[in-house]
Amino acid sequence: MEAKDPLSELADIHLPDAVSPWPPAPIWWALAALVLAAMAYAGVVFYRRWLLQQKMKVALDEINRAHLHFQSAHHEIAAQASLALLHCCNSVLKRVALVHYPEAEVAALHGRQWLAFLDQSGATDAFSNGPAQVLADGSYRRSYEADKASANALVQAVSAWISKQYKHPPRQTRAPLQVTTA
Repeated sequence: MEAKDPLSELADIHLPDAVSPWPPAPIWWALAALVLAAMAYAGVVFYRRWLLQQKMKVALDEINRAHLHFQSAHHEIAAQASLALLHCCNSVLKRVALVHYPEAEVAALHGRQWLAFLDQSGATDAFSNGPAQVLADGSYRRSYEADKASANALVQAVSAWISKQYKHPPRQTRAPLQVTTA
């Protein structure tokens, strides 16, 4: 008898199945979680920035409406329109300051202290020494007659201060402002 090849009865070699991409390795889960967290953080940052821009736009629009009303006022009501512009500027400045600074620090300020606070927080001298000096007693004035140049300078100083507060808001963990009058 012929000798049988003992290897002929063996089954052929079976290759293992290909490695499945699912479920991914733990490092891919961690990377996906990290990417999602970064996207959520970026979304929150952009939303807060957009919200600040909208608040700034509302404040500046209110100032601009009062300024346009002043510019279009007839001679008979020019004094009323300039006084309304002054009151609007003071009101918007106070509201923006109350949003960005502690109420205890800002709410009671008036007169020269108010101007010193605006100068210090806006890194300017347009309020104490510039065209916006009229804001010192602006809330208590019974009359105010401004020409177009002084009204433009007032609106420009106020708008610049508001823009600075919203573009570079103060940090929550900071020392209180030291407002002094000279």
